[in-house]
Amino acid sequence: AEFSAWASVHQSSLMVGDDALSQVAKALKSLKENDQFHGALEQPPVFKAVRHWAGIERLKPEECEEWQSNSQLMFVLAELRRLEHYCRAAGMKVPLEQVLAGKDELPLPDGRRLRGGEIEIMKKETDETEDLPDLPPVDPRLWRKTFLWQIISAVTLALVMKISLWYQEEQTLASGNASREL
Repeated sequence: AEFSAWASVHQSSLMVGDDALSQVAKALKSLKENDQFHGALEQPPVFKAVRHWAGIERLKPEECEEWQSNSQLMFVLAELRRLEHYCRAAGMKVPLEQVLAGKDELPLPDGRRLRGGEIEIMKKETDETEDLPDLPPVDPRLWRKTFLWQIISAVTLALVMKISLWYQEEQTLASGNASREL
């Protein structure tokens, strides 16, 4: 019962998150398609105000006083505040670079992306190992053959070591006898 309650709460929070992301995607698409918005952004005072709003380049208070009378500037800031509202609900920052570039595509940290006013699941890039042929099936009795070869190798190594040590002892004894004779 506790798990199902947790799961339903978790599922509903995901739905709220996806709904908020969907709103961000729709707002990005709307801004991308809004020629009036992009036309206003081309005006130097509007562009400076947007950079001030984003905290990129702060302006002096005197330069901000005339903003209320500029309808194009107020329109752009209202659209950006609307996008900011949706971004906050989705728990993300305003993707200002995409907005200024006129794009509505935004990759998300979870592997999805916002594109065309919708949330898309990005396809995984093909892995190089997918092109390799499959390995042959493993014979379950193969371990016995492997174990047998390991034992044969160990016995052969032990015999070679024993013969080597025996030959070395013979050489040592022969050299010791030769030195005594002198």
